[in-house]
Amino acid sequence: MWYFTKLAMKQRALTILIAVALTAGSIWATFQLKMEFIPDIEMPFIMAITAYPDATPDEVAADVTGPIQNAIWDRWDGNGLRHVYSTSADGISVVFAEFDFGTNMQTVRDSVKEDTAPGALDLPLVVRALPAMDPRVDENPQIVDLDPSMMPLVIFSLTGDVPAEQLGFIAETQIVPELLKVKGIRAAEIDGGEKEQVLISPDPELMNKWGVSMSGIIGLLMENPEYDSLGAVESLALGSADVVLGDVADVRLGPAPGTRIARTDGQASVGVAVIKAKDANTVEVANAVVQRAEELSAGLGNGLDFQPAFDQSDFIEDSISDLTNMALVGAALAIIIVFLFLAAFRASLVTAASIPLSILIGFLAMYASGITINMLTLSAMAIAVGRLIDNSIVVTEVTYRRMKAGEGFLEASINGAKEIAGPITSSTLATVAIFIPLMFVGGIVGQLFVPFALTMTYALIASLFVALMVVPAFSRWFMDGGAKDKDKDKDKDKPARDGDSWYVKLYMPSLRWALGHRILTLLIAGALFVGSLGLIPVIGTSFLPEMPMSLLVVEIEMPPGTEIGETVEAAKGVEELLVGRDNVDLVFAHIGATTTSVHAAVSVATGAGDNTAEINILLGPDADQDKELEALDAAVQDLPFAEYMTVLSGEEAQGSQMGFGGALEVNVTGESADNVKRAAEMLLGRLAEMEAIDNLESDLSRVVPRLDIRVDSDKIEALGLKQQELQVWQEKSVLEIGAPVAGVKVTVDEDEYDVFVKGVAMGLFLTENPEATARALRLEVGSSLTLDDVAEVALDTRPTHVGHIDLDLAASITGKITEKNVGSVNSKIQKEMDAVEADLEALGITDVVIEMGGVAEQMAESFQKMGMAIVIAMVIAYLILVLTMRSVLNPLIIMVTLPLASIGALVGLLAGGYTMGMSGMMGMLMLVGIVLTNAIVLIALVEQLKKQGTATHDALIEGGRTRLRPILMTALTTMFAMLPLAFGL
Repeated sequence: MWYFTKLAMKQRALTILIAVALTAGSIWATFQLKMEFIPDIEMPFIMAITAYPDATPDEVAADVTGPIQNAIWDRWDGNGLRHVYSTSADGISVVFAEFDFGTNMQTVRDSVKEDTAPGALDLPLVVRALPAMDPRVDENPQIVDLDPSMMPLVIFSLTGDVPAEQLGFIAETQIVPELLKVKGIRAAEIDGGEKEQVLISPDPELMNKWGVSMSGIIGLLMENPEYDSLGAVESLALGSADVVLGDVADVRLGPAPGTRIARTDGQASVGVAVIKAKDANTVEVANAVVQRAEELSAGLGNGLDFQPAFDQSDFIEDSISDLTNMALVGAALAIIIVFLFLAAFRASLVTAASIPLSILIGFLAMYASGITINMLTLSAMAIAVGRLIDNSIVVTEVTYRRMKAGEGFLEASINGAKEIAGPITSSTLATVAIFIPLMFVGGIVGQLFVPFALTMTYALIASLFVALMVVPAFSRWFMDGGAKDKDKDKDKDKPARDGDSWYVKLYMPSLRWALGHRILTLLIAGALFVGSLGLIPVIGTSFLPEMPMSLLVVEIEMPPGTEIGETVEAAKGVEELLVGRDNVDLVFAHIGATTTSVHAAVSVATGAGDNTAEINILLGPDADQDKELEALDAAVQDLPFAEYMTVLSGEEAQGSQMGFGGALEVNVTGESADNVKRAAEMLLGRLAEMEAIDNLESDLSRVVPRLDIRVDSDKIEALGLKQQELQVWQEKSVLEIGAPVAGVKVTVDEDEYDVFVKGVAMGLFLTENPEATARALRLEVGSSLTLDDVAEVALDTRPTHVGHIDLDLAASITGKITEKNVGSVNSKIQKEMDAVEADLEALGITDVVIEMGGVAEQMAESFQKMGMAIVIAMVIAYLILVLTMRSVLNPLIIMVTLPLASIGALVGLLAGGYTMGMSGMMGMLMLVGIVLTNAIVLIALVEQLKKQGTATHDALIEGGRTRLRPILMTALTTMFAMLPLAFGL
């Protein structure tokens, strides 16, 4: 490799010209790079979302979820399919299929779309007909790919002094069409803005008292399709002049069941979530859509305000700015280290120039290979700063040292390159090689860290060529101290050395002692290594770090069955605490749930409903998130519905959804619903006693009162009403879940409203004798009948969701692990799971399986693969050293030193209070390369001296003395360059 230096020195002008041109091209490429939050990765997940209006979870599971998940299972089981998860909720089915990473997801999507099409499956008529009935539904089932680009790019909030439904109309007709014209926008979903309805809530006891039926109420309402006030509706006569609708039902305006309400800073609002195209530049598109939104807002008038409530690009730009600043500080610290050791300002400058040039060339390679600027690739560059200067330091130091010893500049440059080119090439190639196994780790870790590894590789290779060609070419202008001794017979292959510095004088006695007590030295090193491994249980383990964000979230989950109006009141209480408060920039609330968009439908399937709300609090730039979280948590405790509220940091809220941090998920599966429920309750009870788990809940604990009507065909036939059986089933549906009154409009304050008659289930549970009241309910079928005449009636509670995993019935237990040592808590949870399984076997229950899911499953798999990657990386590095050093023993000596790096690494984690996670293991992998550099540089010189006839002991002494300065410089620049990242400066 030293020939590159010789070539560069002979053609200095051309080398400099190429370097300048390459720098200009790299700067251009840097500004062309896409900016993202995380790398562009293809997630092997797909969802089938199906709306089934007015159906209960059991009906959804039987009629829709079952056929769809079976179709996916039959086609893909054994062909890359890992798991099929499904959730059936009121009116919605979500089937989630997980495949192996590397599966061709376009093929999967096409096949799932084909296999689940309405014509391929015998789905209910209303499911197949929904796209024609509701303009908001394009297809049903809807097949959705899951990838990071699905996350809303910007969420806008439209507020104003007009009703929410008018805001929704403005958003739909004036705003969304314009935003969709922005290049790079894939979709824009409206959140909120649904119009209130006239809600009629019949009282079952009063209905029985006056002999009124649900179908009778609906039929009488439809006789007069227009009403001029709520009073007119209440005055509707029911069968006789003495009874009106207001006598048996509550009539009022309010949000209909299944409505989603948006509020911004305490005002009714409409949210508009903008989703970018997969290949679009996040920051560029976000800036363009925000600019367009500002133009639209200026033209709305009437006190309307259209502003961003969340902008993904702000976080990306802030994070990139922070990382860039850290890299600059690190580079400055590295320059200072070089200057302190060489005591030559100009030499420090030429060495430091290798940092920006290597980074820019790295960006050029990223552009050519389609890698984006994101949190991980930029972190790679920030971490690489200290390592990029190492090769240039070694080259500069050896040239500087030879010139100080009397060689001329050209002679010192070429001879120095001959002395050092082999070792730095070996160390660079070995460092690059350790990243090769990452490409085979697979899973989300492999997807995330391969761009990280490639970014490091590009920059390191660039730094090698910069050190061997550019630095010597520029050094002629920045180095002085010409030849003091032009002795032609001087041994040019022998390393030049000037006087010993203070650090050499401190080091040499230690080196001589170590060489004189080799066995004791090795024993001490071994004891320190074993002792450091003993720190791992104390340090603990975790998976991926939580993503920092200046955000607080208040989650509200009222008792099941709570009407959305009451949930709104609970949310307003939180808003009053926050709106106008210092350090709070924006309060954005979502109350209730709907199935009219992908994100909303998924929220319904994961537990959202009329009884839930989520309030996002964006903090100001100077806010202390921990203090604000503590203050808000204390303030919420004084609110009327405090027991139903949970205050979370943004990291906790996102971590539980994305699998970061300490999110806990345990899945209980089996063939019997009763056995699954029993096992889940047993495990939930055990986990509830563990102090390290917070926000623990089972999805089976989310239950609502249920009016269970089982129509008896034999009773119907005995009454001679076989032809009216369909009518009986229709009335059953109305009793259970209610129904809209088609074609009826009520005018209130010059606005027209639709009418919805609510089911009587909740009202029944408020009566003294609910079952008797239910059986006495009237049906308008042929002659007047009671429900007891044609059906079996029971009052019970039912889960709000029915879950399946791999076709088996399933229950999920979720929570938040509050300790940093997630691995230790997972081990304790596993013991509790084993104990429950043993108890179940003792009871004769053998069909239930309890398994860790979510983070724990990914963590175990990723740790195993990353551990294997580190071992393989060391093997590859060894093979490269054998080839480049042409020796088997010397590389083996070097490799033996690698594990010793864990001593400082594990002590550092312990001192910093960090756990060993995937980022820590990535750091360990990088340590392999850093340790290699110093060891190779030293051993190469020792071997060179031995070949010249120097005794081994003397060669070690001389090699240590000569190489101490470059080793200290490279080690310290690497460490100091990382200090800003380590301390978050």
